[in-house]
Amino acid sequence: MIDLSIVIASYETRARLATCLRTVEEAREVLAPEISIEVIVVDNGSLDGSLGIVQQAIDASKGSTRLIARRLNRGFASAMNAGIQQAAGEVVLLLNSDVEVTAALLRGALERLNREAEIGVLGPALVHSEGRPQRSIHATPGWASELLGDRLARRLHRVERERTIALDPAGPADPVGDSEEIRWLEVEAIRGAVFFVRRALFAQIGLLDERYFFFLEETEFCTRARAAGARVAYCADLTASHALGESSKRRAPLATRIEFHRSLYRFLGSRRGRFLVGVAFTWRTLRNVFSALGDSMLGVFGANARRRAAERWGLVLWHLQGGPDDPALADALRELRAEGSLD
Repeated sequence: MIDLSIVIASYETRARLATCLRTVEEAREVLAPEISIEVIVVDNGSLDGSLGIVQQAIDASKGSTRLIARRLNRGFASAMNAGIQQAAGEVVLLLNSDVEVTAALLRGALERLNREAEIGVLGPALVHSEGRPQRSIHATPGWASELLGDRLARRLHRVERERTIALDPAGPADPVGDSEEIRWLEVEAIRGAVFFVRRALFAQIGLLDERYFFFLEETEFCTRARAAGARVAYCADLTASHALGESSKRRAPLATRIEFHRSLYRFLGSRRGRFLVGVAFTWRTLRNVFSALGDSMLGVFGANARRRAAERWGLVLWHLQGGPDDPALADALRELRAEGSLD
């Protein structure tokens, strides 16, 4: 029996992927033989040498790492689903290739899932490489999040409740020190960079929705999980370092912004109705016009403001065109690769 399957989606992030796989292997060596771990890397058609990095990991792991090499980039959800379907672990960790894990993270997450049957999805606190915190949880998109913002929406919904898992003194060692209990926060959704899921939950509610190329596929899954009665847990004492947007935002910023809005409107339409899509579409168009105007004025003082202004105006134009299918993020990344700009 395998305790944990780690599924890593990869696209053109050779250096980050190498670091990710190294930290996974180091954690596996610490946890063996107590915890059995398999690794499945799903590559979305990388041409940057990522496949060679995975082959090195396969050789080092003596068969505990596998590769699914795809010819085309069909998106994050599609890649993860391909790995999930081959996963044998009781728990599946969906992991971005720009994340660094530790043995403490993996042990702590499995400890909580083993002791608390109602948790279906679990996420840690995400931090930048220097330790600065990232946003790790968010509200489900809806009226409140669109009109009030994510933070106020979370407070309004009052979903976040601190819950406690009492530890059995005769059981395994407490992964957080001398505390007699483990605390976790029940939330609406966690960020998908580090996404622990019980494999049985996939059988119950299905895989990730592949209509989402990138962004909000984890939120949509958390929504279905909660509707099925599973808890979504955030554990602030578990941490993971996340490079944040290494494979898309830095390389194709406008196409990435557009892809987020495309996913947002798809989610709102399927979960909240077309009227809210119209309200959000109009509100975000106006908001981006004002942001673009502000960045344009600041552009006289620096290149960063000019870059942001160009991205904002591009997003405004996309909205004014009615949110067309083009430009698609996959196409933008493919064009960058053809131009030799994707490094």
